[in-house]
Amino acid sequence: MSYFDVIFTLSNEIFKPFLLVVSSTFAIYFAYKKIGNRVTAQYSFGCEGFTPSRIKEVVLSNKKDKPVNIYAIHAVFHNDLLLELDKYSPPKVLKPYESLSLSMSPYSSLNVGSDKYKPDFMSAEIYIESDDKVIKCKSRYRPELLGKYAKVSVNICSYNGFVYDETVAYILVYVLDNCMKTAFIHKSGYIGNEWELSPNHLGQNATDQNVLGMIVAHKFDKFFSFHVIYRVLSLGKLEAVKA
Repeated sequence: MSYFDVIFTLSNEIFKPFLLVVSSTFAIYFAYKKIGNRVTAQYSFGCEGFTPSRIKEVVLSNKKDKPVNIYAIHAVFHNDLLLELDKYSPPKVLKPYESLSLSMSPYSSLNVGSDKYKPDFMSAEIYIESDDKVIKCKSRYRPELLGKYAKVSVNICSYNGFVYDETVAYILVYVLDNCMKTAFIHKSGYIGNEWELSPNHLGQNATDQNVLGMIVAHKFDKFFSFHVIYRVLSLGKLEAVKA
């Protein structure tokens, strides 16, 4: 037997058992990933509109390498009170290792027997109905992490789907080649948004007289099959400019 044959034989005897152990370990690990279900749930609650406080959103995270069909979501309080939060037909599918955000349906009131019931949402346990079993999720209330900050209100003013701000003095709506366009005229006289014609500036600040003069001087009143000019009085409040 040659030197290399000896080395090969010894290597086989030493490493083969090791490789078998490693491969067996991986096989067991991947099998474990597919056995059973492990789903975590984070939920938030609050009130809105004219409905009472409720669980508003549940975020489910699948920790296993197999999908989970969700036919219904329940919250359990004090280990014995079951509240159906929502149900689905067809079922929602929670994919392997993915998260799914679900909004819960509102309600008017809750009762246990003939008594009104107000749950302690902080202590809710989330359960989901799957194909042939009920899965208890590792549940956690998701607090409002930014509650200490004052809220900044967002105001959106738009016309024909285009958002504008207080720098817009006039809105020109016109029809060209059977297509309706919306142009914004800045206080400084600049004309933009849906405007690819010349000129793109009034040459001076925007006023009723200057806007109307530009339309007539360049014969846009003959060129457009329809047009109307609106003066922006304030955000969201418009007034038609008469020729």
